[in-house]
Amino acid sequence: MTKELVIRGSLMIKKYDWFFENLQNKVNFCYVRFNDGEMMGIERLGAVAARGDQIVNSSLKAALTDAIKHRQSNYYVGIPCSICYPHLNRLAKEIVGDYKLTTSAVLLTNRNWKYFYDNFSKSMTSRKMLWVGGKDQDPEKLKDYGLNIEKTIRVHNKDSWSFYEDLKNVIPKYVKDDYVVGISLGPTARVLCRRLFEEFPNVTFLDMGSLLDPVTKGKYFDAHKGWEQTGFNYVRRCKECN
Repeated sequence: MTKELVIRGSLMIKKYDWFFENLQNKVNFCYVRFNDGEMMGIERLGAVAARGDQIVNSSLKAALTDAIKHRQSNYYVGIPCSICYPHLNRLAKEIVGDYKLTTSAVLLTNRNWKYFYDNFSKSMTSRKMLWVGGKDQDPEKLKDYGLNIEKTIRVHNKDSWSFYEDLKNVIPKYVKDDYVVGISLGPTARVLCRRLFEEFPNVTFLDMGSLLDPVTKGKYFDAHKGWEQTGFNYVRRCKECN
């Protein structure tokens, strides 16, 4: 477990205890992650995010900027590593300022991914989940992993931003108090989580990214690899984020 880090007078939350404790205790919250792809999208039009699946247009750029600026009780904002992405980290810190619920964009992956994978479903035993993801995912496998999936919504994983308005209107039809809504749709997930959490503060919204890609896609990135062989992942070592 990593130590806490103070940034510009604010507490950048590096420990992940709050995430699991909130799930177990049914404290509703929202966690959105602005890593390199999202921050590049905030910085400039035409940036490519979501491992090539999303090109950032003007409306998405504006929505991402709004999402990272949003302030609300139990709204956690993850930002990039200051060592791996110094320029994007500085940009993010300029925007978030002294916001108290600033944390790491890779809080649940890299060095912490195995702990997340082993404990997420255990923390969700009393929670029902709505899963929103791409058509390249198989959400049925999340049930085998141990999640209580009540409903799934899937759209094309390429340019998921083009489905934003539809998703913003459809998701509320299935949301109930104390639900956990997991969204795995690149930058679109950040915007949906921000917008819907403001409207439904009694629901938990999680920007899932590729955390469960080994389950839903059978796809393993470097953060998911190496644990069985070496006890650690294959992502480049970093004293701050890995």
